[in-house]
Amino acid sequence: MILVPNHQQLLSGNKFVIGVVFAVLTAACSPKTKPVKTPETKVGPVKAPPTAPEKLPNVIRKNSIALILPFCLNTVNPKTASSKDINKRSLALDFYQGFKLALDSLSLEGNEFNLNVFDSQDQETRVVNLARAESVMSNNLIVGPVFPKNVKAFGEFADLKQKLQVSPLAATSPTTFNNPHLVTVNNTIDQHARKVADFIVANYKPADINVVLINTQNAEDSKFANPIKKYLKNLSLNKITFTEKANAKGIESALFPDKNNLVIIASDEVDFISPTINRLYVLAKNQFRVELFGHPNWIKAKGLDNEKLQWLNTHLTASYFVDYKQDDVKQFIARYRNDYTLEPSDFAFKGFDTGFYFGKLLAKYGSEYIKYLSTETYSGLHTSFQFKQDGKSGFINTNVIMLQYNGFELQKIK
Repeated sequence: MILVPNHQQLLSGNKFVIGVVFAVLTAACSPKTKPVKTPETKVGPVKAPPTAPEKLPNVIRKNSIALILPFCLNTVNPKTASSKDINKRSLALDFYQGFKLALDSLSLEGNEFNLNVFDSQDQETRVVNLARAESVMSNNLIVGPVFPKNVKAFGEFADLKQKLQVSPLAATSPTTFNNPHLVTVNNTIDQHARKVADFIVANYKPADINVVLINTQNAEDSKFANPIKKYLKNLSLNKITFTEKANAKGIESALFPDKNNLVIIASDEVDFISPTINRLYVLAKNQFRVELFGHPNWIKAKGLDNEKLQWLNTHLTASYFVDYKQDDVKQFIARYRNDYTLEPSDFAFKGFDTGFYFGKLLAKYGSEYIKYLSTETYSGLHTSFQFKQDGKSGFINTNVIMLQYNGFELQKIK
């Protein structure tokens, strides 16, 4: 079943309880320190959070979600905050607001949720305290923290058992965390590489193509280039071969005039990419057929020439993509503007899709939701989910999007 946001659901709704909890840790706190009981604090667009009980019951509450984000309220100082600090808080607030709108939407179907929001402060000691806190662990589902070091710290100290921890933003390989209860939403660079190889093997005949991989051999580029080489060989059963070059200098010697030349650039450095694209563009206009495959970070790059990318029939993989022409997207933007008087960022879209998918899963299956994570797929406003379970690394989102320049803009390939 595909879970899709209903057009009528993006309306106001608050049939769920939000508790916003920010613990105050003492300076002597350490990973071995017991969690500190703290008062609740009202922040953001929350109307009436309930009074926290003296002690939470030793049972899992129905449809209860803990959301752990780096609001960093302990260090808020607009006068001295760096742009990095501001971006962290903006990320947290945008994700939270999108997440809340998703639960608002689901509440209109008669569902009720308890959303408890915690400030990770982007501190490992704080995260360890949260991992051992009853106020966190009494929830059905835990979303966050968001940064890799904190995702790892939480997983190491939390006794998850019959619940899952969702890593909503980190693109770090799930093998790094060694947590069978972890749900990884973002795609890894290895998954992007496999998508490129899959696409080439599925859509081109080996006899008709000539593959050229531009790989500078530096550590970051190799993270993308090496798995591409591996998957091209394995998936094509060695029928697809390729030439590897460090840059575009003399690249015409590696191109064939009678074949479709598929050029893969493994770098995301704009100063390297731009002259390489320029060179390929000249060759494609005058002599060779060229199709270009780029690094997934190109989707965020500034200064690339869309006309040349279009001419080269450029393909990019992505973990997410917002089609602003879609009615659901327009409706979400209008709702977000109305509620928060702001434009939704990518993090707001991510928050909505994460909240809607997991909220729907909880509403439908309750405490049994883990059994259905690998079967319930989702196509959302921003991204799609199709999870595969791995015994050591938990649940991994396998849905990678392929984009192509068309009409001088990126469009999703169906």
